Amino acid sequence: MSQRNILLTIPLRALSSSKLALVLIVLLILFSIAGAVLPQKGMFEIRDIELWQQVHTTLTKILEPAGLFHVFHSWPFLITISILGVNILTCTLQHFIKDGGFAAFKGPRAIEKAGFILLHFSLIVLFAGGFLSAATRLDGHIVLTEGQSFRERHDNYLRLVEGPLRPEHHEDFVLTLKQVETKYEKQRYQTDVTSSIEILLEGKKAADGIVKINKPFTYKGFSFTQDQTGFSPRIVIREKESGKLMLDSFVALKTFQNGQDRKYHDFLPLPFLKNTVIITLYPSYTMENGRAIKTSEQPEKPLLMIEEKDESGQDVSQTYLHLKSRIELGEYSFNFTDIRCWSSFKVVEDSGYYIVCVSLWLGLVALLLRYVPDIRKWFGIKPSLLGKHNSQQD
Repeated sequence: MSQRNILLTIPLRALSSSKLALVLIVLLILFSIAGAVLPQKGMFEIRDIELWQQVHTTLTKILEPAGLFHVFHSWPFLITISILGVNILTCTLQHFIKDGGFAAFKGPRAIEKAGFILLHFSLIVLFAGGFLSAATRLDGHIVLTEGQSFRERHDNYLRLVEGPLRPEHHEDFVLTLKQVETKYEKQRYQTDVTSSIEILLEGKKAADGIVKINKPFTYKGFSFTQDQTGFSPRIVIREKESGKLMLDSFVALKTFQNGQDRKYHDFLPLPFLKNTVIITLYPSYTMENGRAIKTSEQPEKPLLMIEEKDESGQDVSQTYLHLKSRIELGEYSFNFTDIRCWSSFKVVEDSGYYIVCVSLWLGLVALLLRYVPDIRKWFGIKPSLLGKHNSQQD
């Protein structure tokens, strides 16, 4: 063997090594564990991730440079699946050449060998699709109150994670949440959520859509999946003496779920107030011993509980505010003027998704071809006898 062939053989053997494949698979397992254990950008709010990092400062210094807080879009993950894809490609080509190339598809074991080659090819396609998905995928999160709109731009997402090779291009369409319909069983247990949306492109209606749980709506490759829903009371705050408007907005209260029970609760970020203001919504209620008790999830008789807490977290005041009514807190008046529903959507644009799907179908066909001879043996069918029987019929 010439020196040139030796130099080519050494890297080919290294790339097709089963030991290298094992190491890469272990790395992928470790990445998957990191993605399940560590708070991931796009899945958690930024402030929650920052709180975790403040508590685990030493770990953060190690994990952050490796991209393990967005592990499936990080360069170490992309490099790992790329090398594993090259490993499988090299191994497949070596087996293909060793078996005589296309001549291997002839003879008694042709179907079995074709299944083996196709199975490895499907794995190559799988890793190619996985690389494209991890490198260019967009994972976003948006929250809209009925009547509000979202323009598809980078800065308009509540949370957003993009692959490192994704081009800085956005479709710039406008999505408007028209209506949210929620079905309840016995007025308490949510059974279904339907969000009606409208999409405008360059000021003209481009599409109407329905988003339901487990039934996403897709437009221009963007998939919108129903996530959570809740209530948005409209709060108007004015100075008592001057009447100056300080706030006029729908406030999307967070939905906290404990089993089948839901609590609609959040604080108002009001810099002009010294104390922290916390709002809790009761869609329908009854009063017991001076306290509101929620009776239904349907907003038939909505009530707001407004709490003030000082810097130490001690209660300052607690009062109730009915719909279309007003109360006074210190120097300000609070009005509860309207209530609507909000929906949050997971937004995904994944150019590698269909490639991964094709690879899975190819793998299924490959497995069928690979085990056709074994299926014949299981049923006691011998190819030679089958051929003899067919010849006698002729």
